[in-house]
Amino acid sequence: MADEGKAFLRQTDKNGVSVYSHLTEVLATLLDKKPPNALDMLEGVSLACKAKVYDPEAINISDPCPELLDVAPTATLGATQAMLAAAAKPAEDGAEATGAVADLMYERGLFECAGVGLSADETYKVFVSLVQLQKSKDLASVRFFGKVLGVPGDYYVAEAVYNTPPEPEEGYEPPPPPPGAPVEESGVGCNKYVYFAANDPSGTWTALPDVTPQQIVCSKRIRKYLTGSLEADVRAYPPFPGQEKAYLRALIARIVAATTLCPAGKFALAEEPSEEPTEVEIGTEEGQRSAITAGALGESAGWVTRYMGILDIGRCTNPPVEEEEEDPDNPKPKAPEPQKEMPYLSPLVEGEWTTSTFVHGGPAVAIARSVRWPGAYSAYQLVKGGAECMASMYIGYGHDTLDKPFKMEAPPPFEVEPDEVHEQADMPLDEENAAYKSVLEAQVAEEAANLPDPEAEE
Repeated sequence: MADEGKAFLRQTDKNGVSVYSHLTEVLATLLDKKPPNALDMLEGVSLACKAKVYDPEAINISDPCPELLDVAPTATLGATQAMLAAAAKPAEDGAEATGAVADLMYERGLFECAGVGLSADETYKVFVSLVQLQKSKDLASVRFFGKVLGVPGDYYVAEAVYNTPPEPEEGYEPPPPPPGAPVEESGVGCNKYVYFAANDPSGTWTALPDVTPQQIVCSKRIRKYLTGSLEADVRAYPPFPGQEKAYLRALIARIVAATTLCPAGKFALAEEPSEEPTEVEIGTEEGQRSAITAGALGESAGWVTRYMGILDIGRCTNPPVEEEEEDPDNPKPKAPEPQKEMPYLSPLVEGEWTTSTFVHGGPAVAIARSVRWPGAYSAYQLVKGGAECMASMYIGYGHDTLDKPFKMEAPPPFEVEPDEVHEQADMPLDEENAAYKSVLEAQVAEEAANLPDPEAEE
């Protein structure tokens, strides 16, 4: 019996590795290094030993792993293999697409520590789709924002930056500016990034339009589940200025501004409050910093917001005020003071976040979970060599928690009362019959005039 068990453990896979040899290598590594927390390091050492025999170049996309066939439908496998083949093709013009795609497979491991995120198969499918999206749209960078749930359809959302923004179609005329605060330009504030949405990663990604301040303000006043159709109307009161793709874009802008975090000290504010912070290099010289450990992020004080907050007017910054000469004869009333801007790298609001640190046999992972926006998470890990890994992900219905129950706004009262109704005397019967008779005579005369002439036909 012992010989049969040993023979079973010595069976090798296509890489020549067996359970017996793998366990031997793991134990030998632990005995050689003798770490103080050997039990905690067991899983990490096992993964590291497996990685030695993993060769990405040896993957044959035309021959899927037989183990995967037992857990994935054939249609899903076919779509994934098609995406892999398309992503492996060079650009049509022969030029190599330059851009970065966030390592979603690695980020999944960070969020898995907290028990959140997509499944392994779904994550891999999204990652391959992002690679294809980066090449097809010539994106400088792209990352997976998250999954916005709807009824009945969901949206996968990608956050990206163009290498060269696409030119508008011939004959395109920009719409007139909406009332209220001016729209922020592309690449600035709420429109810093371009977002793509798809109902299925194997399908087509659709670029969402830039968001307007009016859409952001209105999205705070309504509560609607998404339907999964970008062209659907948003049936709500007050009326939303746009279709569901605009409503989705407004929700994304609010989520990004409120839930994208970074460790305190990693970035430094610029001279101008509205300018992007700059990353502080790791080192011992003046102006540099030491690497941040995940343990330092176990409290909310270790985190700060990555972007500026959104003001009540639907922008990140107040619009510039044009100076006008005052007329002493007709003085204008004093305008209200603008709302104070919420700068980059602001501390977290107490009670709106929970933080945790996880250790699973490798470098510790710090996770911050938003209480205000359920489904929003930020993760941080310091790996061997001093490299810092940050990631943010959202999986939810796109709504924040409220301090009190939501009540739909009532329609506004009538500004002008309708005219009073006045009684009118009935027409005498003889006059009514005469008017009716004249109408009938006119109809008979018209029909007689349209009759064919018998003499003309002969």
